[in-house]
Amino acid sequence: MKVLISGGGVAGLTLAYWLRRRGVEAVIVERAAHGRLGGYGIDFFGTGYDVAGRMGIVDRLAPHRLPVDSIDFVDAAGRVGARLTTPLLDKIIQGPHLALMHTTLEGALLDAVEGEVEIRFGETVTAVRDTGSAVEADFAGGGTQRFDLMVGADGIHSRTRELVFGPEPEFARYLGCRLACFPVADRYGWGRARVHCTEPGRQVVVYPTGRAGELIALFLFRSSRTGNVPRDERPGLLRSTFGGMGWLTPSLLAEAPADEPIFMDTMTQIVMPAWHRGRVALVGDACGCMTMVSAQGVSMAMAGAYVLAEELATRGDHRLAFAHYQERMRAEVSRRQRNAQMFTRSLVPGTRPGLVAQSLAQRLVMREAFAPVLRRRFGADSILPPQTSQPVKE
Repeated sequence: MKVLISGGGVAGLTLAYWLRRRGVEAVIVERAAHGRLGGYGIDFFGTGYDVAGRMGIVDRLAPHRLPVDSIDFVDAAGRVGARLTTPLLDKIIQGPHLALMHTTLEGALLDAVEGEVEIRFGETVTAVRDTGSAVEADFAGGGTQRFDLMVGADGIHSRTRELVFGPEPEFARYLGCRLACFPVADRYGWGRARVHCTEPGRQVVVYPTGRAGELIALFLFRSSRTGNVPRDERPGLLRSTFGGMGWLTPSLLAEAPADEPIFMDTMTQIVMPAWHRGRVALVGDACGCMTMVSAQGVSMAMAGAYVLAEELATRGDHRLAFAHYQERMRAEVSRRQRNAQMFTRSLVPGTRPGLVAQSLAQRLVMREAFAPVLRRRFGADSILPPQTSQPVKE
């Protein structure tokens, strides 16, 4: 069996690794020239950590954890109103966890498949035809190739989903917020903290990347505007939205890159009635994006890839494999999407009274007594059954 994977990010690389381990040939096409660029931090625990452990890459990831010992919530003057410390976070998660840069994880996954999986960088699929017995894919670089199956692992704005299932608006659930981020120089003598400053309708987050002298500035803001913002309009939109905000905001805005595009996107979930059609399936954000506020997007993308590879390798029929994969994953994804929906409503309050209520709630729950409540909110446990020894095809 030969499987085409569209997308060389976390989900696609994880899927290719496990397919290869189970004796299935995979080919990845990735539109970026040398792998994706993800200049933001992720919380890595639960199922994703479990899958990484089974891949043997945790030891590579651990030395690159972000140097963050606390999550601080400050006001416009920089005064700390609430703090989530590492010991409290340990009690909430109750298991191994890492804070990482997205590129650190993708780099480890790339190394794990190097020499084992064909990856065609700078390539995209332009057309897909399911003949019933195979999938024919046309490529932007020219040519057509047949595969037994195809999997779209190409993210929230999945081209595979558009070609096979329909346009994005049919499946998009916009949560009313946008986010943007870019790296800035550490001119502040930053410590080992991730710091959030919130005003009505907008929030700024700053944290160290682990690289000497570098921080990430993340901007969240309420917006009724959906769809893409052209790259040349993004700096102006940030300046107009965050103008007059306190704390470090003016300095951070002044460091917005002029010669490189600013990453900006909507807080949007993907909700679909079916994750597969014929010989084509979707995995990760392409079918079940939860948004960054879930703190589970990367972990569940790796979970979906692991489960899909397992089903394809053990079921004799791809239709059964796709159906069982969706059945195993959908409830877990839906639950995390609901949690993210609820949390987003209070993440960036739109009014001053809402902000006051948020501050009071933060002071209340950042205590050991509320660890079980926060634990239920984040859903940190691995969804995979304990691993048992099984033959692996090489």
